[in-house]
Amino acid sequence: MKSLIVLAHPEPTSFNAALAGAARESLQSVGHEVRVSDLHLRGFAPDEHGRHYRCRKDPARFDAQTEQRFSAAQECLPDDVRREVDDLLWADFVVLQFPLWWFGMPAILKGWMDRVFVYGKLYSGGRRLHTGVCRGKRAMLSVTAGSSAEVCVPDGQEGDTRLILWPVHYSLHYLGFDVLEPVLRFGVRGGLEGEAAVEQRRYLAEQIAEHRRLFSDLKAIPSVPFNAADDYDERRRLKPGAPVHSPFIRHRPDPIRSQGNCG
Repeated sequence: MKSLIVLAHPEPTSFNAALAGAARESLQSVGHEVRVSDLHLRGFAPDEHGRHYRCRKDPARFDAQTEQRFSAAQECLPDDVRREVDDLLWADFVVLQFPLWWFGMPAILKGWMDRVFVYGKLYSGGRRLHTGVCRGKRAMLSVTAGSSAEVCVPDGQEGDTRLILWPVHYSLHYLGFDVLEPVLRFGVRGGLEGEAAVEQRRYLAEQIAEHRRLFSDLKAIPSVPFNAADDYDERRRLKPGAPVHSPFIRHRPDPIRSQGNCG
């Protein structure tokens, strides 16, 4: 088994880096070959821009999809993108390790997706979702948050963290990945002193130990459910009676019922 860990945190001694290290050690202990892509260490440029491309289909006007597809076909993708694409295609299992910043991914990881999920290479109109290039591979998010688990729920003040992650899950599903349930580590705070700092170190050590145990048995982690291909009609709309797994893809209300009884 070949595993790739993509780390998106600027501090090499951070808790996120420690989690990435724990996952690497645990996966290696059960026979995985592991690569780590530390985006900050690699100096990955997150902004998609024409300056990255040495081969251009249209030098006068930059269109990201056009240039991605052209460069993929000409085998002249930007060097940093080519390396990341090669790692993704090499791996059977991919972990995205990142802190939740402003209710989303850090900019460097969003930019990684923008640039590395190359049109014409990792997806196209005929190669996506259930026929995606990454079909048969698995992916999982490992995410830290400063707030407690009690407030990162549907009725909590910080909102449902798992729902916040749905667009990232769907992006991976779009490439064909089987997406595993995310690992969420809450209460990861800095700047503490005294007894609070001592308690935080103890708590984080427990979380790292749990991380090692989790990655030693991936088969025990369930998959995130998505609608099957035949749940959609010829217009790519959800069929009546098809299951609903997320409020992002759901049945529209019956227009007659929603109007109520006007007598």
